[in-house]
Amino acid sequence: MAQRNRYQDLTRLMTAALIGSAVLFILYLLFAGLGIVWAKVLTAIFAILLPVLCLGFLYLSQELLKQRSLWLTTGFGGILICTVVSLITNFP
Repeated sequence: MAQRNRYQDLTRLMTAALIGSAVLFILYLLFAGLGIVWAKVLTAIFAILLPVLCLGFLYLSQELLKQRSLWLTTGFGGILICTVVSLITNFP
């Protein structure tokens, strides 16, 4: 029972981090589209840093490749890949 509560706490925390990461990515796209360079750089740094840290935390807690946490891994990985590809292709 204690392990289930610990996983629920992890899920709540990671869901909030995933939503925050998605908001950062949207802000990055918005600032990049508007041409506000300093805000684009700042949001890009945090939009990359947050998913990397969360994936590292999932790895250290041994939840990275477990079936029950695969949606978290996919979400953070997807946001990370989208941000990096957007920076590489200079889009928008």
